[in-house]
Amino acid sequence: MTEKKVRIAQAGIANHGRTIVNATRDSGNLQLVSCFDINTAANEQVAKEFGATAAAGYDQLVNDPNVDAVSLVTPNHLHLYQIQKAVEAKKHIFVDKPITNTVREAREAIGMAEQAGLILMVGHNTRRRQVFRRAKALLAEQRIGEIVAVEANLSRPAGLQAGLPAWKADRRTCALLPMMQLGIHFVDTVEYLIGPIERISCFAGNIAMPNRVLDSTAAILQLKSGIPVSLTSYYVSADAYFLRIYGTQGTIHCFPLKLRLDLLQNGEPKETIEEDFSSEGAGSYILQMREFGDCVLRGVQPETGGGQGLRALAVIEAMVKSVENHSVIELNDILKAE
Repeated sequence: MTEKKVRIAQAGIANHGRTIVNATRDSGNLQLVSCFDINTAANEQVAKEFGATAAAGYDQLVNDPNVDAVSLVTPNHLHLYQIQKAVEAKKHIFVDKPITNTVREAREAIGMAEQAGLILMVGHNTRRRQVFRRAKALLAEQRIGEIVAVEANLSRPAGLQAGLPAWKADRRTCALLPMMQLGIHFVDTVEYLIGPIERISCFAGNIAMPNRVLDSTAAILQLKSGIPVSLTSYYVSADAYFLRIYGTQGTIHCFPLKLRLDLLQNGEPKETIEEDFSSEGAGSYILQMREFGDCVLRGVQPETGGGQGLRALAVIEAMVKSVENHSVIELNDILKAE
């Protein structure tokens, strides 16, 4: 007996969209039946490869009666409109991070999906990477004692390269570029690993990109537990990807495909353990798309639903206000604002 699959349509299939298309293919419980992208050649190629419909526009894609759910891998400022259209068409929704462009829009999107009884999942895949699942287990075992602090950097040179979409270099459609596109991954992951963020301070500068884009950012976050977090993200530097969790009995070093555990005894180095995850590939994306399919089929809520997407975006919005006002921002002030 063949397991039932969710018929899914994807908007945005070029570039990162292709990663999600492949993860959809490999999920086991999703079937791509329609796709749309303004890159017509890429759209037709994916449609041919998957035996799907090459929709001429988003309205055709979302209103297709043969579609159960939509996957949105599109510019941030389009998310609310596209989610609204999906809700009206009674389609379940997977939206790649961030959930929307602003916290106000996120609340609206969540409310619409909840009222319609539809699944809304946000694509925060980073917490699903093997290195962070392993770090979570090590923390649960208290392998590094009491957590002292967290230090993280997620950067890439996209702002120096040709082909950057115009919307990313516009503060109206992508406020605080590096944090909105990159740093937000670690915002969600820190909350998953350790606990909720409570207050935020951020500094940002225009170093190398035109149009006064704030391309280099550094933030200090404080968790509800009091633990400080240093998070940096640059759009004009060489690739950087690490998250370190410091404890009284050791340090967990997280990299894309490996983890290193440095243990202490009485404050002196005791042992170093390394774990390799180089075989993971696109595993975290496959896991998230499989989870989305499972949530739709079983009617259960995803690990990264609207609430988690809202919190991650609220931290970025707090960073924006901190930069503008030269102040420390309480996250609750952002979450409670109308």
